[in-house]
Amino acid sequence: MTTNWRAQGRPATLRPWWHRGRLLALALLLSLSARAQFETSQWYFGNQAGLDFRTGTPVPLTNGLLYSAEGCSSRADSLGNLLLYTNGVTIWNQRHQVMAGGASLRGNTSTTQYLVVAQPGRRGLYYLLSPDKKDETNGFRYSVIDMGRQNGLGEVVQREVPLHPTSSERVAAVPHANGRDLWILGHERATDVFFAYLLTAQGLGASPVLSRDALAPRSVQVIGQLKASPDGRRLAMAIGSLDPQQPAGTPSVELLDFDPATGRLSNPVLLPPARMASYGVEFSPNGRLLYVSDPFSKSIYQYDVTAANVAASALPVPSSAGPDQQGGTPSALQLGPDGRIYVAQSTTVGTTRMGVIIDPDRRGAACAYLPLGVELAGRRSVLGLPSFVQRDLWHFTVRGACQGSLVSFALPTSYGADSVRWHFGDPGAASRNGATGLAATHTYAAVGRYLIKATLYLPGGPPVVLRRYVDIQPRPAVNLGPDTTLCAGQALLLTAPPAAAYRWQDGSTAATLQATLPGWYWVQVTSAAGCTARDSLRLRTRPLPPPAHLGPDTVLCPGVLLTLRARGPSLPDTRYRWSDGSAGPTLTVQATGTYWLETTNAAGCGQRDSIRVRYLTPLALHLGPDTVVCQNPGQPFVLSVALPGGRYRWQDGSTAATFTPTTSGTYRVTVSVAGCSATDSVQVRLPDCRQQVFVPNIITPNHDGLNDRLEITGLGAAAWALTIYNRWGQPVYTTAHYRQDWTAPGLANGVYYYLLEEPGRGRRLKGWLQVSR
Repeated sequence: MTTNWRAQGRPATLRPWWHRGRLLALALLLSLSARAQFETSQWYFGNQAGLDFRTGTPVPLTNGLLYSAEGCSSRADSLGNLLLYTNGVTIWNQRHQVMAGGASLRGNTSTTQYLVVAQPGRRGLYYLLSPDKKDETNGFRYSVIDMGRQNGLGEVVQREVPLHPTSSERVAAVPHANGRDLWILGHERATDVFFAYLLTAQGLGASPVLSRDALAPRSVQVIGQLKASPDGRRLAMAIGSLDPQQPAGTPSVELLDFDPATGRLSNPVLLPPARMASYGVEFSPNGRLLYVSDPFSKSIYQYDVTAANVAASALPVPSSAGPDQQGGTPSALQLGPDGRIYVAQSTTVGTTRMGVIIDPDRRGAACAYLPLGVELAGRRSVLGLPSFVQRDLWHFTVRGACQGSLVSFALPTSYGADSVRWHFGDPGAASRNGATGLAATHTYAAVGRYLIKATLYLPGGPPVVLRRYVDIQPRPAVNLGPDTTLCAGQALLLTAPPAAAYRWQDGSTAATLQATLPGWYWVQVTSAAGCTARDSLRLRTRPLPPPAHLGPDTVLCPGVLLTLRARGPSLPDTRYRWSDGSAGPTLTVQATGTYWLETTNAAGCGQRDSIRVRYLTPLALHLGPDTVVCQNPGQPFVLSVALPGGRYRWQDGSTAATFTPTTSGTYRVTVSVAGCSATDSVQVRLPDCRQQVFVPNIITPNHDGLNDRLEITGLGAAAWALTIYNRWGQPVYTTAHYRQDWTAPGLANGVYYYLLEEPGRGRRLKGWLQVSR
């Protein structure tokens, strides 16, 4: 029985060489070679620190027992369940117990890298690859772990088998061009030789592929990470030196090409140090950018490996955090299964946060480096981070994760897939639950967690399966209400629901908007999860009737009648309503008061105007009660009798509407209007209060800037207590330290009584004062 690619879910137009294989053999091949991001989803490192990436966002782990200044590695199964983790000396199982046979290995927690890899074609078998210590000559070794032993808890069935007689502190693994086998790469100690052993279903080959690089042999051990690019065709090696006498300008990074078909390295390029030396190296997900950490300068640098002059492309990576969030010394760099690069932040005792480069495919500051961007829940990062096979870190990007909106998925072209099949994990989508292509989009109708699967078909090799959970967030609920019609000049307050951000049609960003003009209004709200929703309404306006203009305030002689009417045109449908409830077009008045007219049209819209009418009598002209007030050149006491249309004559012949007394005495004013006049007088005493405490007996808090406040002279710097009572003896104001600021807020005109006390000296003053607005 033969099979075809359509039966396996691959587009039928693609026909690789193994298209005619047996169905059973094909199913076995797929089960052995398919990979998932979840195998790299659990990290253990530093001083009992850890991160869990299964939800797509790193969550601190606090159940680890691992202590390691540098070297460590961990492994999960295809569903993200922890299998094991190690610091090179001890291997722990999924229960955080020492694995059978996994104690007292000859590793060293101060070395740079260890690596756990799955043996191709052998389910449940894993290799722990152990480079040599920096100060020993034990050579490169490996141990074999069978996860089928000990009821699934695993057992080390081969311990520290010699592989290569000499090595530095580095190890990397790159898939063979056939997509199944793995090249195990290391570098000899104090030589210029790389070695590559092929790991197959039969085990590790006995004969390595040797390649010379551009690194001159050194007697002093160099340290630093060795990493492969995501496509496995470039290698980068940090060349940090422990030699304090290292000459200036000594190369700090070596960049090489790698042939995954032959295991050979070529075209070595030595990059001069961005400043001093290097320790951590990592490629961006698309393989175009290389990041290098320099612990000596506490910096990270970025190189463009596609540039004609890679060395000249070096850029320092600026921090996107504030000055109080700069972190410790950046050390190991490690690409995460979420496509971000994580940075070990070391200090003398470690740090409870680590750094993260948010968008490492972007150049310069756009990569967004946060030195303290990841919380470790009290556990500490030191120098190292777990190492992985780069292909196991392949991932796809997700843009947007909001209910009812397009969610986009994309894979880097550098992975080399000739076709991709997507499964969106959305059973309610029926036939729309899948797509093909390097990029795809899908809309989720319901909130929830979905498992997305991307199957990559690679030329000449088995497919690679990537999985990732996506949490679809709810759309914020926003409702501005129905379309509304207002009378011209009215306002409608539009209110959006609580949200993280707002944007209105006019570009404003407040939670509310005052709408006054006709037209369309809309608001877009954004939730804390980044989801947006929009609502709109249309505002219409009805016309207003002609203005109900009654003219300016006026003063009349006693006995004169005044007929009030709306000035200007009147429409047939205009309705009137006066302050006395009458509905005629005019109103006749003969008493002092405030009168208003409201005009309303057939649309129900109205306008109102009012007029103040006063009759010229001594009462209307009242200058106030006799007054005693301190002489104060900075704020003189002023008499005012301003009346509309009035003509004034004071006792000294002056004709202004106001008069400022300068001495004690009786002051008189006569006001004339329309052939009649009235006179009033007031007695004013102006004592010199500078040598004694003096409380004036009147304030006029009408906000004209004159006599608005109760200003008591002679208080000095002492804290005088003041209490003011109404005529029924109830306190209406009290303070332990009066500061010349009482304006009788909310109180009616009238007489009030005060008690002024100087604490500690026993002085008490009582009296009354007039409030007259």
